Amino acid sequence: MNKNNNKFALRESKSLEIKETIPQKNQLIKTCVAFANAAGGEIIIGVEDSTYNIVGVSDEIRDKIFEDVVNSIMDSIAPHLIPEIYEKNINGKRIVIIKIFPGSKPPYFVTSEGSKKGVYLRNGSITKRATEEYIEELFRQQKKIYFDECHSELLFGDLDKDLLKELYGKGIGIERALMDKIAVRSIRDPHKLFATHAALLFFHSHPENYIPEATVICTEFKGTKGRDIIRTIELKSPIPQLIESTLKLVASWIERDLKVSNSGKMEGKYMIPLVALREGIVNALVHRKYFIPGAVKVALYEDRLEIFSPGELPGLLSIENLGDGTTFLRNPTIAKFARMYKLIEKLGSGIRLIFDSCKEAGIRKPVFYEGGDFVKIIYFFGPELGDDLTCEEKIIQLGKSLGEFRIKDLVERIGFSRNTATRKMNTLVMQKLFDRHGKGAGVYFVYRGSHK
Repeated sequence: MNKNNNKFALRESKSLEIKETIPQKNQLIKTCVAFANAAGGEIIIGVEDSTYNIVGVSDEIRDKIFEDVVNSIMDSIAPHLIPEIYEKNINGKRIVIIKIFPGSKPPYFVTSEGSKKGVYLRNGSITKRATEEYIEELFRQQKKIYFDECHSELLFGDLDKDLLKELYGKGIGIERALMDKIAVRSIRDPHKLFATHAALLFFHSHPENYIPEATVICTEFKGTKGRDIIRTIELKSPIPQLIESTLKLVASWIERDLKVSNSGKMEGKYMIPLVALREGIVNALVHRKYFIPGAVKVALYEDRLEIFSPGELPGLLSIENLGDGTTFLRNPTIAKFARMYKLIEKLGSGIRLIFDSCKEAGIRKPVFYEGGDFVKIIYFFGPELGDDLTCEEKIIQLGKSLGEFRIKDLVERIGFSRNTATRKMNTLVMQKLFDRHGKGAGVYFVYRGSHK
Protein backbone atom coordinates (compact mmCIF):
# COMPACT_ATOMS: atom_id res chain seq x y z
CA MET A 1 0.00 0.00 0.00
CA ASN A 2 1.06 3.62 -0.44
CA LYS A 3 0.35 6.81 1.49
CA ASN A 4 -3.24 6.74 0.29
CA ASN A 5 -4.61 3.65 2.05
CA ASN A 6 -7.25 3.19 -0.62
CA LYS A 7 -4.70 2.86 -3.43
CA PHE A 8 -2.78 -0.21 -4.50
CA ALA A 9 0.96 0.44 -4.28
CA LEU A 10 2.24 -1.88 -7.03
CA ARG A 11 1.91 -1.06 -10.72
CA GLU A 12 1.30 -3.26 -13.75
CA SER A 13 4.49 -4.81 -15.01
CA LYS A 14 6.06 -7.86 -16.60
CA SER A 15 4.75 -9.96 -13.71
CA LEU A 16 1.62 -8.10 -12.57
CA GLU A 17 -1.79 -7.50 -14.14
CA ILE A 18 -4.42 -5.40 -12.34
CA LYS A 19 -8.17 -5.66 -13.01
CA GLU A 20 -11.31 -4.25 -11.42
CA THR A 21 -13.27 -7.41 -12.20
CA ILE A 22 -12.75 -10.75 -13.96
CA PRO A 23 -11.24 -10.10 -17.41
CA GLN A 24 -12.66 -11.71 -20.52
CA LYS A 25 -11.73 -15.37 -20.73
CA ASN A 26 -9.45 -15.10 -23.79
CA GLN A 27 -7.59 -12.14 -22.26
CA LEU A 28 -7.17 -13.98 -18.96
CA ILE A 29 -5.86 -17.13 -20.62
CA LYS A 30 -3.34 -15.23 -22.76
CA THR A 31 -2.00 -13.40 -19.71
CA CYS A 32 -1.61 -16.68 -17.80
CA VAL A 33 0.24 -18.21 -20.76
CA ALA A 34 2.58 -15.20 -20.91
CA PHE A 35 3.32 -15.45 -17.18
CA ALA A 36 3.98 -19.21 -17.38
CA ASN A 37 6.40 -18.69 -20.29
CA ALA A 38 8.47 -16.23 -18.25
CA ALA A 39 9.04 -15.68 -14.54
CA GLY A 40 5.43 -16.19 -13.46
CA GLY A 41 3.11 -13.44 -12.31
CA GLU A 42 -0.06 -12.40 -10.55
CA ILE A 43 -3.44 -11.12 -11.69
CA ILE A 44 -4.96 -8.89 -9.00
CA ILE A 45 -8.76 -8.56 -9.18
CA GLY A 46 -10.53 -5.85 -7.21
CA VAL A 47 -8.34 -2.86 -8.14
CA GLU A 48 -9.20 -0.25 -10.78
CA ASP A 49 -6.52 -0.52 -13.46
CA SER A 50 -6.78 3.16 -14.40
CA THR A 51 -6.65 4.73 -10.91
CA TYR A 52 -5.27 1.87 -8.76
CA ASN A 53 -8.08 2.50 -6.29
CA ILE A 54 -8.92 -0.64 -4.30
CA VAL A 55 -12.61 -1.34 -4.92
CA GLY A 56 -12.75 -4.96 -3.78
CA VAL A 57 -14.81 -7.82 -5.20
CA SER A 58 -18.29 -8.98 -4.34
CA ASP A 59 -19.13 -12.46 -3.00
CA GLU A 60 -20.53 -13.33 -6.43
CA ILE A 61 -17.32 -12.36 -8.26
CA ARG A 62 -15.22 -14.08 -5.62
CA ASP A 63 -17.13 -17.34 -5.96
CA LYS A 64 -17.01 -17.18 -9.74
CA ILE A 65 -13.22 -16.79 -9.68
CA PHE A 66 -12.72 -19.78 -7.40
CA GLU A 67 -15.24 -21.97 -9.22
CA ASP A 68 -14.77 -21.09 -12.88
CA VAL A 69 -11.34 -19.54 -13.41
CA VAL A 70 -9.33 -22.55 -12.23
CA ASN A 71 -11.17 -24.86 -14.64
CA SER A 72 -10.86 -22.36 -17.50
CA ILE A 73 -7.08 -22.13 -17.05
CA MET A 74 -6.64 -25.89 -16.72
CA ASP A 75 -8.85 -26.62 -19.77
CA SER A 76 -7.50 -23.88 -22.06
CA ILE A 77 -3.71 -24.05 -21.66
CA ALA A 78 -1.14 -26.66 -22.63
CA PRO A 79 1.00 -28.08 -21.14
CA HIS A 80 -1.12 -28.49 -18.02
CA LEU A 81 -1.09 -25.38 -15.81
CA ILE A 82 -2.50 -25.14 -12.28
CA PRO A 83 -2.88 -21.64 -10.78
CA GLU A 84 -2.91 -20.71 -7.12
CA ILE A 85 -5.87 -18.52 -6.17
CA TYR A 86 -6.27 -16.79 -2.84
CA GLU A 87 -7.87 -13.68 -1.37
CA LYS A 88 -6.54 -10.84 0.71
CA ASN A 89 -8.27 -8.20 2.85
CA ILE A 90 -6.94 -4.64 2.59
CA ASN A 91 -8.62 -2.05 4.82
CA GLY A 92 -11.86 -3.99 4.81
CA LYS A 93 -11.89 -4.56 1.04
CA ARG A 94 -11.28 -7.99 -0.43
CA ILE A 95 -9.11 -8.56 -3.46
CA VAL A 96 -8.48 -11.89 -5.18
CA ILE A 97 -5.08 -12.90 -6.51
CA ILE A 98 -4.53 -15.43 -9.31
CA LYS A 99 -0.90 -16.54 -9.08
CA ILE A 100 0.81 -18.25 -12.02
CA PHE A 101 4.15 -19.94 -11.38
CA PRO A 102 7.00 -20.07 -13.92
CA GLY A 103 6.33 -23.07 -16.15
CA SER A 104 8.75 -25.98 -16.15
CA LYS A 105 7.78 -27.16 -19.66
CA PRO A 106 7.72 -24.11 -21.96
CA PRO A 107 6.43 -23.08 -24.38
CA TYR A 108 2.91 -22.85 -22.93
CA PHE A 109 0.14 -21.98 -25.37
CA VAL A 110 -3.60 -21.41 -25.75
CA THR A 111 -4.89 -24.81 -26.88
CA SER A 112 -7.58 -23.37 -29.16
CA GLU A 113 -4.90 -21.41 -31.11
CA GLY A 114 -2.31 -24.18 -31.27
CA SER A 115 1.38 -24.34 -30.39
CA LYS A 116 2.50 -22.01 -33.21
CA LYS A 117 0.05 -19.13 -32.81
CA GLY A 118 -1.04 -19.59 -29.21
CA VAL A 119 2.22 -18.73 -27.45
CA TYR A 120 2.21 -15.38 -25.66
CA LEU A 121 4.81 -13.28 -23.89
CA ARG A 122 4.86 -10.27 -21.63
CA ASN A 123 6.50 -7.00 -22.69
CA GLY A 124 6.26 -4.68 -19.73
CA SER A 125 2.55 -4.52 -18.91
CA ILE A 126 1.48 -5.68 -22.38
CA THR A 127 0.62 -9.27 -23.37
CA LYS A 128 1.43 -10.06 -27.01
CA ARG A 129 1.81 -13.03 -29.34
CA ALA A 130 5.31 -14.51 -29.35
CA THR A 131 7.55 -14.45 -32.40
CA GLU A 132 9.06 -17.60 -33.91
CA GLU A 133 12.46 -16.65 -32.45
CA TYR A 134 10.96 -16.34 -28.97
CA ILE A 135 9.25 -19.73 -29.28
CA GLU A 136 12.55 -21.31 -30.35
CA GLU A 137 14.18 -19.83 -27.26
CA LEU A 138 11.47 -21.35 -25.05
CA PHE A 139 12.11 -24.78 -26.60
CA ARG A 140 15.80 -24.34 -25.81
CA GLN A 141 14.94 -23.41 -22.24
CA GLN A 142 12.87 -26.57 -21.87
CA LYS A 143 15.86 -28.64 -22.98
CA LYS A 144 18.29 -26.54 -20.89
CA ILE A 145 20.09 -25.48 -24.08
CA TYR A 146 21.50 -21.96 -24.41
CA PHE A 147 22.04 -20.22 -27.75
CA ASP A 148 25.58 -19.15 -26.88
CA GLU A 149 26.51 -22.82 -26.30
CA CYS A 150 25.12 -24.01 -29.64
CA HIS A 151 27.40 -24.47 -32.64
CA SER A 152 27.91 -21.68 -35.13
CA GLU A 153 28.70 -22.05 -38.84
CA LEU A 154 32.42 -21.58 -38.12
CA LEU A 155 34.77 -24.50 -37.62
CA PHE A 156 36.75 -24.59 -34.38
CA GLY A 157 40.02 -24.55 -36.33
CA ASP A 158 39.07 -21.23 -37.94
CA LEU A 159 39.01 -19.30 -34.65
CA ASP A 160 41.73 -16.68 -34.22
CA LYS A 161 44.62 -18.48 -32.50
CA ASP A 162 46.14 -15.22 -31.24
CA LEU A 163 42.87 -14.31 -29.52
CA LEU A 164 42.71 -17.76 -27.92
CA LYS A 165 46.30 -17.37 -26.68
CA GLU A 166 45.37 -14.09 -24.97
CA LEU A 167 43.14 -16.08 -22.61
CA TYR A 168 44.64 -19.58 -22.66
CA GLY A 169 48.35 -18.94 -23.07
CA LYS A 170 50.25 -21.20 -25.47
CA GLY A 171 47.15 -22.82 -26.89
CA ILE A 172 44.11 -24.89 -26.13
CA GLY A 173 43.55 -28.60 -26.64
CA ILE A 174 40.39 -30.21 -27.93
CA GLU A 175 39.31 -31.57 -24.55
CA ARG A 176 39.65 -28.15 -22.89
CA ALA A 177 37.85 -26.52 -25.81
CA LEU A 178 34.94 -28.96 -25.43
CA MET A 179 34.87 -28.56 -21.64
CA ASP A 180 34.86 -24.76 -21.81
CA LYS A 181 32.23 -24.84 -24.58
CA ILE A 182 34.48 -23.15 -27.09
CA ALA A 183 33.77 -26.06 -29.43
CA VAL A 184 31.07 -28.72 -29.90
CA ARG A 185 31.20 -31.92 -31.94
CA SER A 186 29.19 -32.29 -35.12
CA ILE A 187 26.24 -34.65 -34.69
CA ARG A 188 26.86 -36.20 -38.11
CA ASP A 189 30.65 -36.40 -37.82
CA PRO A 190 32.06 -36.57 -34.25
CA HIS A 191 35.55 -35.81 -35.58
CA LYS A 192 34.34 -32.45 -36.88
CA LEU A 193 34.34 -29.56 -34.39
CA PHE A 194 32.33 -26.37 -34.68
CA ALA A 195 32.95 -23.18 -32.72
CA THR A 196 30.13 -22.17 -30.37
CA HIS A 197 28.42 -18.80 -30.75
CA ALA A 198 30.14 -17.66 -27.53
CA ALA A 199 33.57 -18.61 -28.89
CA LEU A 200 32.81 -16.86 -32.17
CA LEU A 201 31.98 -13.64 -30.32
CA PHE A 202 35.21 -13.71 -28.31
CA PHE A 203 37.76 -15.45 -30.52
CA HIS A 204 37.05 -14.35 -34.10
CA SER A 205 38.07 -10.97 -35.49
CA HIS A 206 34.78 -10.48 -37.38
CA PRO A 207 31.92 -12.17 -35.46
CA GLU A 208 29.41 -9.94 -37.26
CA ASN A 209 30.05 -11.98 -40.43
CA TYR A 210 28.39 -14.97 -38.74
CA ILE A 211 26.01 -13.39 -36.20
CA PRO A 212 24.04 -10.58 -37.89
CA GLU A 213 24.54 -7.16 -36.33
CA ALA A 214 26.82 -8.34 -33.50
CA THR A 215 28.04 -4.75 -33.47
CA VAL A 216 27.61 -1.47 -31.61
CA ILE A 217 26.19 1.58 -33.40
CA CYS A 218 26.97 4.89 -31.69
CA THR A 219 24.98 7.96 -32.75
CA GLU A 220 25.11 11.54 -31.54
CA PHE A 221 21.95 13.62 -32.00
CA LYS A 222 21.43 17.36 -31.96
CA GLY A 223 19.07 18.47 -29.19
CA THR A 224 16.83 16.05 -27.28
CA LYS A 225 14.48 14.66 -29.95
CA GLY A 226 16.59 12.29 -32.01
CA ARG A 227 15.65 13.94 -35.31
CA ASP A 228 18.95 15.49 -36.42
CA ILE A 229 22.00 13.22 -36.51
CA ILE A 230 25.40 14.80 -35.93
CA ARG A 231 27.43 11.61 -36.48
CA THR A 232 27.11 7.82 -36.47
CA ILE A 233 29.88 5.27 -36.05
CA GLU A 234 29.53 1.47 -36.20
CA LEU A 235 32.06 -0.53 -34.18
CA LYS A 236 32.97 -4.13 -35.00
CA SER A 237 35.29 -6.52 -33.15
CA PRO A 238 35.26 -9.39 -30.62
CA ILE A 239 33.42 -8.59 -27.38
CA PRO A 240 36.44 -7.60 -25.20
CA GLN A 241 37.77 -5.15 -27.79
CA LEU A 242 34.26 -3.98 -28.65
CA ILE A 243 33.60 -3.00 -25.04
CA GLU A 244 36.80 -1.00 -24.79
CA SER A 245 36.43 0.73 -28.17
CA THR A 246 32.81 1.66 -27.40
CA LEU A 247 33.77 3.03 -23.99
CA LYS A 248 36.64 5.06 -25.45
CA LEU A 249 34.48 6.55 -28.21
CA VAL A 250 31.46 7.43 -26.08
CA ALA A 251 33.65 8.78 -23.27
CA SER A 252 35.21 11.21 -25.76
CA TRP A 253 31.69 12.36 -26.72
CA ILE A 254 30.49 13.04 -23.16
CA GLU A 255 33.64 14.85 -21.95
CA ARG A 256 32.97 18.54 -21.30
CA ASP A 257 34.89 21.65 -20.12
CA LEU A 258 38.26 20.53 -21.44
CA LYS A 259 41.24 22.19 -19.75
CA VAL A 260 45.00 21.68 -19.67
CA SER A 261 45.91 19.66 -16.58
CA ASN A 262 49.10 19.88 -14.51
CA SER A 263 50.51 17.04 -16.61
CA GLY A 264 49.99 19.06 -19.78
CA LYS A 265 47.13 16.87 -21.04
CA MET A 266 43.66 18.05 -22.01
CA GLU A 267 41.23 16.77 -19.40
CA GLY A 268 37.59 17.47 -18.75
CA LYS A 269 34.52 16.39 -16.82
CA TYR A 270 32.44 13.40 -17.90
CA MET A 271 28.67 13.88 -17.91
CA ILE A 272 28.19 10.44 -16.34
CA PRO A 273 30.72 8.32 -14.39
CA LEU A 274 32.81 6.16 -16.70
CA VAL A 275 32.35 3.17 -14.39
CA ALA A 276 28.57 3.46 -14.88
CA LEU A 277 28.98 3.83 -18.65
CA ARG A 278 31.28 0.81 -18.84
CA GLU A 279 28.87 -1.37 -16.85
CA GLY A 280 26.02 -0.37 -19.16
CA ILE A 281 28.04 -1.31 -22.24
CA VAL A 282 29.16 -4.61 -20.69
CA ASN A 283 25.59 -5.53 -19.72
CA ALA A 284 24.30 -4.74 -23.20
CA LEU A 285 26.89 -6.94 -24.93
CA VAL A 286 27.03 -9.83 -22.45
CA HIS A 287 23.31 -10.25 -21.76
CA ARG A 288 21.63 -9.35 -25.07
CA LYS A 289 19.80 -11.76 -27.35
CA TYR A 290 22.20 -12.75 -30.12
CA PHE A 291 19.75 -14.90 -32.05
CA ILE A 292 17.63 -11.91 -33.15
CA PRO A 293 18.99 -9.28 -35.55
CA GLY A 294 19.76 -5.87 -34.16
CA ALA A 295 22.88 -4.08 -33.02
CA VAL A 296 23.49 -2.73 -29.55
CA LYS A 297 22.90 1.01 -29.93
CA VAL A 298 24.28 3.96 -28.00
CA ALA A 299 22.44 7.25 -28.51
CA LEU A 300 23.78 10.56 -27.19
CA TYR A 301 21.41 13.50 -26.78
CA GLU A 302 21.89 16.94 -25.29
CA ASP A 303 20.42 15.89 -21.95
CA ARG A 304 20.98 12.12 -21.75
CA LEU A 305 22.69 8.98 -23.01
CA GLU A 306 20.77 5.81 -23.93
CA ILE A 307 22.06 2.25 -24.41
CA PHE A 308 19.69 -0.04 -26.28
CA SER A 309 20.13 -3.83 -26.06
CA PRO A 310 18.13 -6.39 -28.12
CA GLY A 311 16.07 -8.79 -26.02
CA GLU A 312 13.79 -8.39 -22.99
CA LEU A 313 15.10 -9.03 -19.48
CA PRO A 314 15.70 -12.78 -19.12
CA GLY A 315 14.03 -15.20 -16.72
CA LEU A 316 13.28 -13.93 -13.24
CA LEU A 317 14.65 -10.46 -13.88
CA SER A 318 12.27 -7.52 -14.03
CA ILE A 319 12.55 -3.74 -13.93
CA GLU A 320 11.38 -3.89 -10.30
CA ASN A 321 14.19 -6.16 -9.02
CA LEU A 322 17.10 -4.74 -11.01
CA GLY A 323 19.96 -3.93 -8.70
CA ASP A 324 18.90 -6.15 -5.80
CA GLY A 325 21.36 -8.91 -6.69
CA THR A 326 18.90 -11.11 -8.62
CA THR A 327 20.75 -12.91 -11.42
CA PHE A 328 19.49 -14.91 -14.40
CA LEU A 329 21.88 -15.67 -17.25
CA ARG A 330 20.67 -15.81 -20.83
CA ASN A 331 24.24 -16.37 -22.06
CA PRO A 332 26.11 -18.35 -19.38
CA THR A 333 29.17 -19.14 -21.53
CA ILE A 334 29.52 -15.55 -22.72
CA ALA A 335 29.29 -14.47 -19.07
CA LYS A 336 31.98 -17.02 -18.14
CA PHE A 337 34.37 -15.71 -20.80
CA ALA A 338 33.61 -12.14 -19.66
CA ARG A 339 34.63 -13.07 -16.11
CA MET A 340 37.80 -14.76 -17.39
CA TYR A 341 38.65 -11.52 -19.22
CA LYS A 342 37.78 -9.60 -16.00
CA LEU A 343 35.12 -7.64 -17.90
CA ILE A 344 32.73 -8.44 -15.06
CA GLU A 345 33.56 -9.28 -11.49
CA LYS A 346 30.65 -10.46 -9.36
CA LEU A 347 27.40 -11.47 -11.05
CA GLY A 348 24.45 -9.35 -9.98
CA SER A 349 26.58 -6.39 -8.86
CA GLY A 350 26.77 -4.39 -12.11
CA ILE A 351 23.40 -2.63 -11.90
CA ARG A 352 23.99 -1.65 -8.28
CA LEU A 353 27.37 -0.22 -9.30
CA ILE A 354 25.63 1.89 -11.97
CA PHE A 355 23.10 3.26 -9.47
CA ASP A 356 25.66 3.91 -6.72
CA SER A 357 28.23 5.63 -8.96
CA CYS A 358 25.61 7.97 -10.43
CA LYS A 359 24.32 8.81 -6.95
CA GLU A 360 27.86 9.55 -5.79
CA ALA A 361 28.34 11.83 -8.82
CA GLY A 362 25.17 13.73 -7.86
CA ILE A 363 23.27 12.98 -11.08
CA ARG A 364 19.85 11.46 -11.53
CA LYS A 365 19.41 7.75 -11.04
CA PRO A 366 19.43 5.99 -14.44
CA VAL A 367 16.15 4.48 -15.60
CA PHE A 368 15.74 1.05 -17.18
CA TYR A 369 12.93 0.61 -19.70
CA GLU A 370 11.73 -2.71 -21.14
CA GLY A 371 9.90 -2.47 -24.46
CA GLY A 372 9.12 -4.70 -27.44
CA ASP A 373 11.87 -7.29 -26.98
CA PHE A 374 14.52 -4.77 -25.98
CA VAL A 375 15.92 -3.18 -22.84
CA LYS A 376 17.14 0.39 -22.65
CA ILE A 377 19.07 2.20 -19.93
CA ILE A 378 18.84 5.98 -19.84
CA TYR A 379 21.57 8.02 -18.14
CA PHE A 380 20.63 11.62 -17.36
CA PHE A 381 23.08 14.51 -17.34
CA GLY A 382 21.04 16.62 -14.91
CA PRO A 383 21.11 16.59 -11.09
CA GLU A 384 19.07 14.16 -9.00
CA LEU A 385 15.37 15.04 -8.98
CA GLY A 386 15.08 14.20 -5.29
CA ASP A 387 12.42 12.34 -3.36
CA ASP A 388 10.92 15.62 -2.19
CA LEU A 389 9.50 16.37 -5.64
CA THR A 390 5.93 15.30 -6.34
CA CYS A 391 5.08 13.35 -9.49
CA GLU A 392 3.54 16.50 -10.96
CA GLU A 393 6.70 18.51 -10.24
CA LYS A 394 8.81 15.86 -11.98
CA ILE A 395 6.53 16.06 -15.05
CA ILE A 396 6.75 19.86 -15.07
CA GLN A 397 10.54 19.69 -14.82
CA LEU A 398 10.61 17.27 -17.75
CA GLY A 399 8.28 19.56 -19.70
CA LYS A 400 10.58 22.52 -19.15
CA SER A 401 13.56 20.45 -20.27
CA LEU A 402 12.06 18.88 -23.39
CA GLY A 403 9.58 21.49 -24.53
CA GLU A 404 7.31 18.75 -25.84
CA PHE A 405 7.07 15.06 -24.92
CA ARG A 406 4.90 11.95 -25.21
CA ILE A 407 3.52 9.49 -22.68
CA LYS A 408 6.37 7.08 -23.41
CA ASP A 409 8.83 9.74 -22.22
CA LEU A 410 7.19 9.70 -18.77
CA VAL A 411 7.34 5.90 -18.76
CA GLU A 412 11.00 5.78 -19.77
CA ARG A 413 12.41 8.78 -17.93
CA ILE A 414 10.43 8.94 -14.69
CA GLY A 415 9.40 5.31 -14.35
CA PHE A 416 5.61 5.74 -14.40
CA SER A 417 3.38 2.99 -15.71
CA ARG A 418 1.57 3.98 -18.92
CA ASN A 419 -1.77 4.14 -17.07
CA THR A 420 -0.32 6.38 -14.35
CA ALA A 421 1.35 8.67 -16.89
CA THR A 422 -1.87 9.00 -18.92
CA ARG A 423 -3.95 9.71 -15.82
CA LYS A 424 -1.60 12.38 -14.51
CA MET A 425 -1.32 14.11 -17.89
CA ASN A 426 -5.12 14.22 -18.19
CA THR A 427 -5.19 16.02 -14.83
CA LEU A 428 -2.41 18.46 -15.74
CA VAL A 429 -4.10 19.28 -19.06
CA MET A 430 -7.36 20.00 -17.22
CA GLN A 431 -5.40 22.29 -14.89
CA LYS A 432 -4.10 24.08 -18.01
CA LEU A 433 -0.46 23.42 -17.11
CA PHE A 434 0.03 21.53 -20.39
CA ASP A 435 -1.49 21.59 -23.87
CA ARG A 436 -2.32 18.34 -25.65
CA HIS A 437 -1.63 18.15 -29.40
CA GLY A 438 -2.29 15.48 -32.01
CA LYS A 439 -4.44 12.37 -31.98
CA GLY A 440 -4.00 8.68 -31.22
CA ALA A 441 -0.40 7.47 -31.16
CA GLY A 442 0.75 10.93 -32.25
CA VAL A 443 -0.39 12.72 -29.09
CA TYR A 444 2.25 14.92 -27.44
CA PHE A 445 2.22 17.53 -24.67
CA VAL A 446 3.66 21.04 -24.36
CA TYR A 447 4.28 22.84 -21.05
CA ARG A 448 2.34 26.09 -20.69
CA GLY A 449 3.98 27.41 -17.55
CA SER A 450 1.22 28.20 -15.07
CA HIS A 451 -2.50 28.12 -14.35
CA LYS A 452 -4.60 30.32 -16.56
